[in-house]
Amino acid sequence: MIVASALFGLVSSPGHAADGAPPAAMTAEAADAGTPPCAGVDLVQALQASDPAGFARFETAARGVANGQGLLWRVERRGGGVSYLFGTMHSSDAEAKDFGALVTRALARSRVVAIELPGASTTRVAQQLRRLVADRSYRPGGGALELLPADTRERVERRVAALGLSAAIADQMQPWYLALALSRSRCAGHGDRADPETADARIERLAQEQGARIVGLETPAEQVAALASVPDAVALRMLKDAADANLRPEDVESTISGLYRSRRVGYLLAMRGPAWAGLFDADGYADFLSAFITRRNAAMLDRAKPLLERGAAFLAVGALHLPGPQGLVELVRRSGYTVTRIW
Repeated sequence: MIVASALFGLVSSPGHAADGAPPAAMTAEAADAGTPPCAGVDLVQALQASDPAGFARFETAARGVANGQGLLWRVERRGGGVSYLFGTMHSSDAEAKDFGALVTRALARSRVVAIELPGASTTRVAQQLRRLVADRSYRPGGGALELLPADTRERVERRVAALGLSAAIADQMQPWYLALALSRSRCAGHGDRADPETADARIERLAQEQGARIVGLETPAEQVAALASVPDAVALRMLKDAADANLRPEDVESTISGLYRSRRVGYLLAMRGPAWAGLFDADGYADFLSAFITRRNAAMLDRAKPLLERGAAFLAVGALHLPGPQGLVELVRRSGYTVTRIW
């Protein structure tokens, strides 16, 4: 996938935050226990098994997330054509690419297919993203790690060292870069080795084969700019949560994959605060997601509106762009369209 972290596998953040660096290492506890290097715990399932009452409270809150369930939505306006909005996962896992008949039929009916970054899996786009990240990831004057409490800083330094980044180098990086680097799972990029095509690339290929016009909803520069705009305080909270809770990125990826398979991606937005009685404090992740996604949703909507106006469009975006009051489903609905979940 082009993303830096399993956490952002649903939102398509610029690729491989620590490009050239090895994936995040297992925690010492996991290594001692002999846990496979690419394995994680689905935290939602774990909560359901260990604390049924806590899970019930969480599920009640999660069901209240606007448009939090469903991946395929029908978009229409009286007197206009029908279009579709689909939430994808930026992954080469077989399950992420198994769209099902409803999705493939909707795609086949569309004359224009809009995706986040056309050609995202190509070497050209990957190199462009790397250059852009390199240009924005260094912190003038350094001092990034000095913004953390002393005990947290030591834990963060140990974790970035496992990535091949010395504390001296890490201190020169922007907090958002470090947050993404620490959230990168060993599972990221494993996918289906027999078929490395990502779900996004498959949609793009099918669109080309049927003769549909392909449109981009973002540019690499816009994606990186959205990352660079994440406030330091938000990124530092994400770093602190990951280090203090000793959170394994593999667990986050397994949780996301489980929610995607069950078409409940909005549940991730409810994994915070008193309603979430789970195994880790997800507020830092949720704040990072909010800061990174909201700005991009508005820009995507601006580019999607002319396509929706003409109809017969298929919009494929990372699934976490769909739910919530500022999600694309709600934004399209506020633009005067009827948006109906069909899968």
